Order: sequence, then C-alpha cells, then structure tokens
Amino acid sequence: MKKKSIFIALLGGAMLLSACQANAVNQERETTPTGFSAEDSYVSESVTFVWEEVGFGGEFVITLEPLNTFQMCEGPLSSTIYRGYFDVDGDVVTLRDSATSAGHKDFLFRINDDKTELAFIADGSDELPFCKLEDGALFSTECRFTIHVLQLNN
Repeated sequence: MKKKSIFIALLGGAMLLSACQANAVNQERETTPTGFSAEDSYVSESVTFVWEEVGFGGEFVITLEPLNTFQMCEGPLSSTIYRGYFDVDGDVVTLRDSATSAGHKDFLFRINDDKTELAFIADGSDELPFCKLEDGALFSTECRFTIHVLQLNN
C-alpha cells in the first residue's frame, strides 16, 4: 500500500518536473516571453498558466496555443476541458469557449507587461462549475514543484 502511494507521488512529481524543465528551456532561448509574438495578438508556441491556488483535484491550467486557440481545465477531476479561441485587446485576454452545447462562455483576464501572469476579471466573465475565481485570481507561467501524495485504500 505504501509503495503504491510513493510510486504515484514520484510519478506525478517526475511528470511535473519534466513539463517545467521543458518550459524553462523554451524561456532561455527566446528574448521575448515564451511563445508571445511582438504584436501580442497570438502565440507562436503553447504557453501554460497555472492558478496560484489548488484547482479541482490539482492544477487549474490555461494554455494559450498558436492560431489563437486555448484550452482551460479546472483540474484533473473536472469533466470539462474548455476549448475555443482567444483575443488580446491591449492588456485584456478574452477566452471564448465554443465547445458547449448551451452556446459559448467568455472568460476575461488581464495580462501583465512581461506576459507571465494572467489576473482574472470577474466582471464580464462567465462562472465555472468547480472553481470559484475571485476578481484578480492569479495564474502564472512559473512552475510550482508541489508533490501531492495520493493515499489508495484497498
């Protein structure tokens, strides 16, 4: 039993470390923040932002992708992955989910000058089912090395 818990914790830590190391390598080889073009209207490669709090069963992530697409997931226990398009107007990033059967959902964020943080804008954003984001909730591109031990009962 104890071996399973340790193995799961180590496996999760290794996966997180691998993703963070890949992101660090990308940041070192560019002069502008990872993936952002000079015009800030699109990303040239995927950029992932992680909520500073704990999401639904783990990390709540937003990934901005090339061709102005995005993915957003409230955590590993969430049954929904939001997908759609994003637009940047000044320092406001608008994510528009187009995959819902009830129309679309909009999520607004303010991006900081160095493009490493997104701050949630509650006014004008739709609600999420699992995580209640307060105005100003912060998402960052910095990696966090948190290892959670999952206890399995047999």
